[in-house]
Amino acid sequence: MCWNFFCNNTTITISDLILYLSESQYSKNVIYFYGFSIKAFKSRKESAGNQRYSKIPFKIVRSLLSQVGTSETTRAETNSKKGNLADRKFNEWFAGVIDGDGSFLLSKSKYASLEITMGLEDLPLLRYIQNKLGGSVKQRSGAKAYRYRLHNRESVIDVLHRTNGNIHNSVRIIQFHRLCQHFNIPVKESVELTKENYWFAGFFDADGSIGLTNKGKGRPSLRVRVVNKYLIDIKMYKNIFGGRIFFNSASNGSYHWSAESREDLMTILPYFTGKCRSYKSRRFFLMKEYFKLRDLQAWEKSSVYYKAWEAFLKKWN
Repeated sequence: MCWNFFCNNTTITISDLILYLSESQYSKNVIYFYGFSIKAFKSRKESAGNQRYSKIPFKIVRSLLSQVGTSETTRAETNSKKGNLADRKFNEWFAGVIDGDGSFLLSKSKYASLEITMGLEDLPLLRYIQNKLGGSVKQRSGAKAYRYRLHNRESVIDVLHRTNGNIHNSVRIIQFHRLCQHFNIPVKESVELTKENYWFAGFFDADGSIGLTNKGKGRPSLRVRVVNKYLIDIKMYKNIFGGRIFFNSASNGSYHWSAESREDLMTILPYFTGKCRSYKSRRFFLMKEYFKLRDLQAWEKSSVYYKAWEAFLKKWN
């Protein structure tokens, strides 16, 4: 019986094939399979006289088996590679969120997990990740924050494959390497970041801010910032988007990338509009309106546009 007939007349999957080999009969380079479906074989027993056989060249079976692995790591890697083609933007963005507010953890008892902690207003963002990858979201006791946690072995392996090559934070890379070593996963070199990479959006969702400040006499000033403890972890923002970096000695010290000039802000606007998912990122959609009202000096109470400015502030806040 030919291979096409077997494919067209039986219900079989690769995983079924692996399990089904134990029910097969071997003869030289040919494997004989029962001619009815695998599902039917599992659900009913037939007498030897009623059993029909289909023969398949062993090289075909070997080819099919070579496409899969029986370990959790191999299965997760296969699924992740498929996902990377369809979900590349999500994986890059997700890696940025982890770099900012996440942690790869490995307990003393070799229990692997991923945790991401964010403020109350970003619960929808964590729910989005949960719907995509599974896991749990719970409010932190005594804190105005929620924690996303993923600890299922196969799911953690899937995340490692999704973010492999997309992790850039110096602290997170060490944590990532530790888990990859634990699961025997080869670590890829971090990709070079460009404006097309969604990592910047994810990292901003975690460690960025966009706000208005008062420069005196009520004159507003708009600034976008990303904060991190280590200079190396935010230098790429200046390299890609311009702006400036300065050191803030408060709270044990941190480095701030800041875009405040109109030129810098309008340069970053096309990238960040629509790519971020945090609550604060909605303000990117209001930036053009801000500049229009500022040019009209609408913030001055004597301005005929002051009511429009008040309406703008209501949307902003």
